[in-house]
Amino acid sequence: MPSPIGIRLRQLREAKGLTLQQVADAVGCSKAYVWELEMREGQRPTAERLNAIGKLLGVTVEDLLGEPIGSVTDASGTDVAFFREYAGMSEEEKKRYREAMKLMFGNKGTDTEGT
Repeated sequence: MPSPIGIRLRQLREAKGLTLQQVADAVGCSKAYVWELEMREGQRPTAERLNAIGKLLGVTVEDLLGEPIGSVTDASGTDVAFFREYAGMSEEEKKRYREAMKLMFGNKGTDTEGT
């Protein structure tokens, strides 16, 4: 029986269109190990392995473990990847992004701080 982390891992992997082998190659383990993470209860991956899997899938370790993401508890892996990318932008890039969002959606739900 899969564990909650295994279920999330499989869902995220399949959403990215990755095979077990592609994940294994990217994080430095065997295909069988990834399958066991997904399908068997009681697997205990290292923090380093979880971090590598999270980076590959565009999510945080907390997402893999099922912890809430700040106050956004219903965010998908795609949402988390977006927030991570946004957080890594320069202030100028963030400002341009907010301006583009205003053009597309008006002021509905956009952050006007710093513009």
